[in-house]
Amino acid sequence: MRTYLAPLGFDSRRVVRPVLSEGLDESDRVVLLQPANDSDQSEEAYEEVEDVLTQVVPDLKLESEHLPYADFVETTLLCADFMQAAEGETIVVLGGGAREILFPLTVATFSNEKHIDTVLQVGDIDSSVRRLPRLNLRGNISDAEEALLGDLNDLERPLSISDIATELDKSKSTIARHIDSLESENFVRTTKEGRTKMVEITNSARIFLKGRYS
Repeated sequence: MRTYLAPLGFDSRRVVRPVLSEGLDESDRVVLLQPANDSDQSEEAYEEVEDVLTQVVPDLKLESEHLPYADFVETTLLCADFMQAAEGETIVVLGGGAREILFPLTVATFSNEKHIDTVLQVGDIDSSVRRLPRLNLRGNISDAEEALLGDLNDLERPLSISDIATELDKSKSTIARHIDSLESENFVRTTKEGRTKMVEITNSARIFLKGRYS
């Protein structure tokens, strides 16, 4: 069984060609990712994809997911959810569709490498279908810093370094050192409230953790 995730714009060929290049069976799912406000052209493209693919597999499971394209982070996290919920071999198609969907899908893909089996790119220049290498966007942080980042995400609110040390039963010096490293990677943001440094997890960290621990 394979699950295809592909953004759909006005050109149905950018979905049909890569899917057919990998093959299609009765047990496969094709999930088309579209902006929340569909147009008549995108509806026509959906029907074209459905018409072509169901000629190959009449009982194909063709689905459509409509994403909140105006919120980049939320769309990225939703794309990650689809990848993590996919069954069988997971194939992501990067080509076509609105950029507001394609860009978050790309970020989610390379942040969730353990959930992806194959990444296909549809070329703009020659319309060829290419396999892309799998990349690990782990970030340059230690295992201890990664664990702290997960703990900060679970705490779900800005905290001072002292409060974090108390919550996690760690020394303030250790927490402060890790926070400095995480901030240099843009995984946390610090602000001053009087003489107190407050720490808050960033959207980059949320996406990073989504790929690592889900």
